[in-house]
Amino acid sequence: MNIQYHYKKAAVLLKRGPSPGAAPLFFVHDGTGRIEGYFKVVELVERTFSVYGITLDERVGYAPQTISIEELAVSYIEQMKHVQPEGPYCIAGWSIGGTIAAEMARILEAEGEEVGCCVLVDAPPPGYYPPQDAEPFSTESETSYMRPFLRSEELLKRWSRSGSVQAFWTAVADTLQPPDFDRPSFLRYVREEWADIFPDGSRLSLHQLFCAVNIVRTLHRARSAYVPRGSIDSPVHVFQATESPLEGMDRWGRYCAHPVYIAVEGNHYTLFDAEHAPAFARQFNRILEGVAAPKKSG
Repeated sequence: MNIQYHYKKAAVLLKRGPSPGAAPLFFVHDGTGRIEGYFKVVELVERTFSVYGITLDERVGYAPQTISIEELAVSYIEQMKHVQPEGPYCIAGWSIGGTIAAEMARILEAEGEEVGCCVLVDAPPPGYYPPQDAEPFSTESETSYMRPFLRSEELLKRWSRSGSVQAFWTAVADTLQPPDFDRPSFLRYVREEWADIFPDGSRLSLHQLFCAVNIVRTLHRARSAYVPRGSIDSPVHVFQATESPLEGMDRWGRYCAHPVYIAVEGNHYTLFDAEHAPAFARQFNRILEGVAAPKKSG
């Protein structure tokens, strides 16, 4: 079975600006690798901008990948420059999207590019997650991960002899049958770990379910291992949810020379819903009002 999970390697136009020369604004995907979470707020973004979404890097697939935030950021800068060859760049992201946006801004500055604005929306700061979450994937880690949900020890033994994580999940895709898998237990586990990302996986095939979960695992590991290699000199705006606030958000100040913290109503998962998106957009648009149009855009 082909277990690749393909994304189009290009920024997706979410809303066209009023003219061909409209300044681009880029939203980086969330922890699912997707951009649907931005749809409501995009409609409320300052109309003088053309808004783009950056989706998951095409290398990330059905099997979890030991990939870094830096690698993702480099790939996404390439996507962005297809649209806008020169700065100043406006980049924003929610959750892990904010983490990646920060690294994109750091790299752009290091390359001598201008960053017009960098907006981190309730993005957990580096060091927020425990060190064990940053461990690389291996056949041992995947064997342990799947063991509680398998009814066939023989299958697990066979998979554990795989030479790589990719080979392990290829074997899962090729040989796992529904009767050998405790799907209800796995879904309960997924809901406990990622409840607001996967409220209901009952309608997904096993292939779809593993793909979605392993994408989240890939991105979470990358974020947990991320330690910025320098500071961002451009202003960085950090939005903080007031309901169930994340701890230690001030740690972004270690990696941003001029952080501006903004409280916003809602919790981590409701900031962009119909109730809270208008209030968020009002504050977001105040930031955009101070951003100059780019020199060139495509």
